[in-house]
Amino acid sequence: MFSRVKIALRFFFVGLVVGVLLAPRSGRATRRLLRVRADRLFNELLDAATLGAYEAGTADAPMAGDDGPTEQATPRRTTASAQT
Repeated sequence: MFSRVKIALRFFFVGLVVGVLLAPRSGRATRRLLRVRADRLFNELLDAATLGAYEAGTADAPMAGDDGPTEQATPRRTTASAQT
């Protein structure tokens, strides 16, 4: 079973390389497209990893003896009619 998956992955990557080499775009446009897609994928993976860590409680977890977030005063917004 594992050998079939391995073979399928090889064919996928060979097809990917052949498709990129024979693409109707210029080399510069193809490289730019690949870079944009790779950046987007990398950012999505980082967001998913951060979200998973946050949901699991490992990120921004309160320290021992900490009672949690404290309330802080937020500045009030004034409108134009309130200023006159």
